Amino acid sequence: MPKYISGIFLDFDNVFSSLFKQSKDAAKEFATDPANWLGAFQGMRGSEVEDTSHNFVIRRCYMNPVGRVGNSSPYSAFRQSFVRDGWEVIDTPPLTNQGKTSADTHIVMDVLDSVARYPHVDEYVIMAADADYTPLVIRLRKHMKTTIVYAAKETSVAYRAACDSIIDERSMLEILSPDTGATAATAAGIPSNQPSPEKVADVVNRYFAESEKGHRANVATLGNMLRNQFPGISDGWIGHSSLSQLLKKVCGLKVENTENRNLAWKE
Repeated sequence: MPKYISGIFLDFDNVFSSLFKQSKDAAKEFATDPANWLGAFQGMRGSEVEDTSHNFVIRRCYMNPVGRVGNSSPYSAFRQSFVRDGWEVIDTPPLTNQGKTSADTHIVMDVLDSVARYPHVDEYVIMAADADYTPLVIRLRKHMKTTIVYAAKETSVAYRAACDSIIDERSMLEILSPDTGATAATAAGIPSNQPSPEKVADVVNRYFAESEKGHRANVATLGNMLRNQFPGISDGWIGHSSLSQLLKKVCGLKVENTENRNLAWKE
């Protein structure tokens, strides 16, 4: 069984607020029982086909003690949940009247310090959906570190492409579901990059949202992007006869051959 020595760096404000938009109950579960979802992470698989384990020797949570979202409890109410489960909690109070904190700067500095101090840590999990962390993930790749990032629906294509695997928001919501059956099934291996029509459509739609209006993409380029995001997707293209059919049926793209090039675009 492959075993990763891992570090996890959680931007609490970022992830909690993202989950809160989807489900208040899931956000509360995330904040009050970190042992549950971290336990699921310990068995997650990225591109591996065999069982894999992750030993989180670094667990750091960056939290604004006076922050809150909507009618949620202040974040400080959740601090003890993480302390109880063996996390280091770093307070990152607001530095401006607009509520800007220094969590992102702290995470970048601490991750790079860890690379220098703890060479035995070979995997870094960045629990933040903010594309500002893209340069950090690219730097980790240069150090031959495996990288996993948390990705919400709006997370940029560039951030997704820079890492080795993602933990998408849908998978996180499954883990946090009160349905213990769903949680148990997910715990055996988080489907962080297991393809589904919805996930594929999200990635392709995000690609075009970040491209100039009227952009026509080479179908091969989209195929490489999807293979990087979802290893094994080309084995059957999730029930479609070809990549072009997948792009048409699932993503709603127009696909045509022009001057010996297959191009795809949004009409």
